[in-house]
Amino acid sequence: MKQIPLFSLVIFPTIEQQNLIASYKNLLKENIGWYASANSTAHITIINLENEFLLELYINQIEDYCKTIIPKKVKFNSLKSFGQNTFFISPDEESQHYLDNIIINFYNHLGYKIKNAHAHISIARKLDEVKIKKAYHLFSNLEINFEFTCNCIYIRKFNKNTKQYTDIIKKIDFK
Repeated sequence: MKQIPLFSLVIFPTIEQQNLIASYKNLLKENIGWYASANSTAHITIINLENEFLLELYINQIEDYCKTIIPKKVKFNSLKSFGQNTFFISPDEESQHYLDNIIINFYNHLGYKIKNAHAHISIARKLDEVKIKKAYHLFSNLEINFEFTCNCIYIRKFNKNTKQYTDIIKKIDFK
């Protein structure tokens, strides 16, 4: 069994948007039953770090990189899926480019090589074909249109009791 990374670096939408997305997740859970990420707080994952050693190794580089990022308003405006697995909220094209570049450059700054990313806010993961269809049907009349200023990242720690990344251990502002 694959071990869950201890730390996750993320971007959060506003508290109001997190609550709104939580209501979407609850509605979906009422209609299809439990699913992966049903209880997770709305976020955009940048990178996960396996353990305390890696966080300590990279923390200065993470802080330095964040000083180079220019804050920007990002807009999310559509529902999409990765095949028949993940149902998510997607940013508009300009925001997608901005967020993907943050992620790719983050990996590169830490010495990892990736060529592409796809920033998104997951509603549900590990769905089957039937559940993806139900999700699209359930939200077919929902208009997604929210924006927030992307101006920091958060380092979250996995909490073994809640089985979620509920412990925010650090906020790092951009520029």
